[in-house]
Amino acid sequence: MARTLARRLLKIAFFMLVMFAVSRTLGSQETYINHYFGSWVAQTISGDVNAESLYDAYFYIDVICVAVITTVIYLITMKLIRKIRSK
Repeated sequence: MARTLARRLLKIAFFMLVMFAVSRTLGSQETYINHYFGSWVAQTISGDVNAESLYDAYFYIDVICVAVITTVIYLITMKLIRKIRSK
């Protein structure tokens, strides 16, 4: 029981560490998000394109990108660890 809980907590901590590393590596969201795409997302979400809605759209796009990249890295790493441990 304690071993299972410790493994789950370790996996959560590893996921958070990978998420932190990915978000720091990507840098500012203005560098990799197209302005027109950000404007379209801001228009879709809030119905108006102004500075506040544009930064909200950049934030949401950034969080989604970081979550997707982190999930892919995490799943690949867990498969690799499982494969190494099974040998």
